[in-house]
Amino acid sequence: MRRHQVGPAPTIARIADARLYSSDPAARRGAAQGAGRMARRALKRRAGNWPAYSPGTVNAWLLLVTTKPPAWRDTLVLWPEDSPTLGEPPHGFFYPDPLGFWTEVRRWATVLTRLCRPEFSTSDALAVTTLLHVGTDQERLTWARDLMRPRVVLFLDDPSWQAAGLPVRKRLHHVPDPHRPQQVYEGFWAVAGDGTVIGKSPQHPATHNLYRTEDMDRYLASAPIT
Repeated sequence: MRRHQVGPAPTIARIADARLYSSDPAARRGAAQGAGRMARRALKRRAGNWPAYSPGTVNAWLLLVTTKPPAWRDTLVLWPEDSPTLGEPPHGFFYPDPLGFWTEVRRWATVLTRLCRPEFSTSDALAVTTLLHVGTDQERLTWARDLMRPRVVLFLDDPSWQAAGLPVRKRLHHVPDPHRPQQVYEGFWAVAGDGTVIGKSPQHPATHNLYRTEDMDRYLASAPIT
């Protein structure tokens, strides 16, 4: 007579490698690439209805959050409505937008992940990154953090940060406007109680004409990532 196992159904933690949520982005990427069929199926099922215009991976180490509408859409190039990836860079990060928005996003992700893994290529960085468009639905942020368990969360604009309502002790950082010497833009970095690095960018990637690359890189490189 065949015996059936009695007890709760296997959880994702048992199906998948615990390194999927490691503080080391290289460990996350390696675990994602080595995940078995059952683990992949469980993770994709948890992802549910993935938000539009949000390229990403289900176990992102770096979560970029924005409320801005996709003004970068090209009228002649369709947006790739792909499902989230696991261990591979999402196609959306390579969208050929005329504003250069995704070029900046790729660079930012690379700078941040290299603070922990200097050997990371841009492809490696994007394989552990998600850009989340929360729109007016702030519950998406709670859902994303629960799903992905990111170690770094960077808000790209003031509305997304204000709506999040996270209590953190900020370390301010200012980026000057190259066209107006008296104008500066304020951002910050902080570390939440659970160890997650939280930041709010001085400027959105879509406004890259309002800051110098070296100034923004200096802000990104000041993230308290160990």
